[in-house]
Amino acid sequence: MKRQATLPILFVAIALLLAACSGQPAQPKAPEIHYGEDVCGDCGMIINDARFAASYAAKEGEGAYKTYIFDDIGDMLHHMQQNLTLIGVGWWVHDYDSQEWIDATTAYYVTSDQIKTPMGHGIAAFSTQAAAEKLASTVNGQVYDWDKLRIQHALARHQH
Repeated sequence: MKRQATLPILFVAIALLLAACSGQPAQPKAPEIHYGEDVCGDCGMIINDARFAASYAAKEGEGAYKTYIFDDIGDMLHHMQQNLTLIGVGWWVHDYDSQEWIDATTAYYVTSDQIKTPMGHGIAAFSTQAAAEKLASTVNGQVYDWDKLRIQHALARHQH
């Protein structure tokens, strides 16, 4: 009699364990960068300034991702353009003011020769359009969304 009572509990435990193991694949997230130690995935320089650090994750298989980190938003864009076979599944940049990670696809970008970035791309990211426009007005810059930034960056590279 006791054996029959344990059997349903055992089945429930196994079902819960299987449900926990077969959940959604891990979603990529912004990495933790060790400033002064970690190296840019494009230029190989040490990453020192959070304001311009960027990252993206590329799919390597079902539920498996590889994260790339960069010292300059322009280096991330360059890396993406040079590695078109990589399937990006998450992109992050730091908000220029707060230095917090934000979703690169929803950020606003200012480009200007007056913005001094580690590799000279002159790109700063913001979580709000108002903050981007404020900096743009002081550095004679242009404001772009993610898609327009990628197009502008690709065109600028082909002109050099």
